[in-house]
Amino acid sequence: MFPILKAGFATPWSERGITEMSFPDEREQLQFLFKIQRLLGEGSFTASYKFALLNALADIAVEKGDDTGGPLWISLEDIAEKFIQYYWPQSAPYPSPGGTIRIIQQNTDRQAAIIHHLAEARARTDGSLARFKLDRPAYRRLVKKVAPVVKNMPLLKLQTLGREQVEFLYSNKIINKGIELLPGICFCLRQFHLIIKDLLQSAWVRFIHKVRANQDILGQVKDLADFLFGSERTVLSAFSRILVELQKGECFYCRRPLKNSLAIDHFIPWSRYPVDLGHNFVLAHQTCNSAKSDNLASIKHLGRWWDRNESFGEELGTLFDLRNLIHNIDATREIGRWAYGMAENSGAQVWVSRNQYEKLSPDWKTITGITSS
Repeated sequence: MFPILKAGFATPWSERGITEMSFPDEREQLQFLFKIQRLLGEGSFTASYKFALLNALADIAVEKGDDTGGPLWISLEDIAEKFIQYYWPQSAPYPSPGGTIRIIQQNTDRQAAIIHHLAEARARTDGSLARFKLDRPAYRRLVKKVAPVVKNMPLLKLQTLGREQVEFLYSNKIINKGIELLPGICFCLRQFHLIIKDLLQSAWVRFIHKVRANQDILGQVKDLADFLFGSERTVLSAFSRILVELQKGECFYCRRPLKNSLAIDHFIPWSRYPVDLGHNFVLAHQTCNSAKSDNLASIKHLGRWWDRNESFGEELGTLFDLRNLIHNIDATREIGRWAYGMAENSGAQVWVSRNQYEKLSPDWKTITGITSS
């Protein structure tokens, strides 16, 4: 038997007299990062599932958690849906520079079971996850196929480091068909979301390159990373056709006519939260898009974006559905609140226009419906 360390941090919270609503201090946050580093360095990886699982926990913490420092229960089906989202593009054949086309292998032995499930689902559509999700019975069957794989494979093995079980993220037991993140972990996953995502994607790419069955079809690392985690350009162009009418042909930021110089912009930048959700998109001039880059937009832009989604969110959702485009307005709102909360905590400036920046006003909380305690 491996020794099991059940404390989330060096000293158990209960022994320190700390309530579940307390924030982890700086030392505990640093220990969390050290354990993530240990997990990636000492964990045994025979498939990419562990990367996907930790990725899912980080994303769900942003979308469904909060910063109170308390625990967070996460259902197996919530994790399964994230696995479907991550692996769906990876279950398509990879176009290698050498002309060989086949699905990238996600396991050192044989192809991962989830990839087989998704490949079967893709065959029922033209490769569109949004279109497949419209067939609710079929999608729910897929979720129910993926959930047991998550439970039986990575969930109870993720926290095995060398020959030691270090249960610092959650207790290795199923609670009401889910798991519960330990106190302080949701807070840390939200606080260090960008760092964790970057670490995971780099490690995931390295793992895929090491799988012997993949070595004859892979090109440069950048090509592979774009294939595994990038936005689909064809999908983004479909969003632009919806938004150009809503914005009356004007740039979302400078309000001038778009003409031919337009770009789809992730209002909450892709670099901060890499997911393509319809309500996060706006149309902008290429120059405005480039100037904004990876920055959060100023309060005036945030207010217009939030008001747009409040006023036209349902109408946009209908249009997205008609074009088989993925959206989730509730998740988009939570991602927005999280991103601006992180910016405030770090003292970040926000982008206004061209080379103009300003300090983030606390009014962002009022705009996004956060009431002061």
